Amino acid sequence: MKIIDLSVLVENLPSEPMEIRVKRFDYYSGAKKFCRNVMWNKRLPLKLRLKNLFYYLSGKKRIRYTDFPDNAFLSLDVVTMPTHMGTHIDAPFHYGPSKYQPQAKTVEKLSLERFYRPGVRLDLRYKKPGDYIKIVDLQAALQKIEYILKPDDIVLLWTGSDELWGKPQYFTHAPGMSREATEWLVNQGVYVIGTDTYGFDRPFFVMLSDFWRTGDNSHLWPAHFYGREQEYIQIERLTNLGSLPDKNFTVICFPLKIKGLDASWVRAVALVND
Repeated sequence: MKIIDLSVLVENLPSEPMEIRVKRFDYYSGAKKFCRNVMWNKRLPLKLRLKNLFYYLSGKKRIRYTDFPDNAFLSLDVVTMPTHMGTHIDAPFHYGPSKYQPQAKTVEKLSLERFYRPGVRLDLRYKKPGDYIKIVDLQAALQKIEYILKPDDIVLLWTGSDELWGKPQYFTHAPGMSREATEWLVNQGVYVIGTDTYGFDRPFFVMLSDFWRTGDNSHLWPAHFYGREQEYIQIERLTNLGSLPDKNFTVICFPLKIKGLDASWVRAVALVND
């Protein structure tokens, strides 16, 4: 059994307009900070805090950073990062006001069974930047690999766009799903659809250019907005789809269990039999 990593490395790059910020308390400054703050920890019982304060003022039994091996404590990273950065799933809540239930689901309400399912890879590398991926493209790709979709298959769209990862073109040069193609997959019983592009729809500037040119708002995030009518999940910014077979593999992409989020970072992987 091989485990193939399908996730990009989260870092600040020209291909990623969003930003991750990390504040680190290292071993040495963290040791001093811990020793300064230990007696003021409000989570400790009041009696213990008062005792710590007494020890601090009396100079007895006071914990010092020199009490730690090598004068070093533990590190602590505080991360600030948008939910839609790196490889992630979009929860139904992200798509906007739901037409099929009072409120679309946030990530903690999604069934884990949906994220551990057989996968199928559709080769769409011939599609050009700015193209729509249409129903006929999906059907032709399935016919080529002689595969009939089953309910809850995870469909991975292989466009080759991940080869641009790290470059500004990754954000601007990719095809995207049409509303009709998204609806067709969902009607086959597919719930999770992944792509190796920056976003599930066509690049932002392509959609906006078509809208400004025609005045037709159906060019604006058509696949995302279809999610207001029918529940489904996107995985965006996958990579290494070229390392997969066309079929007979399993995808695992569990979201984090954080209350109320519209999306979640995932460590997407594929299990492939040798």
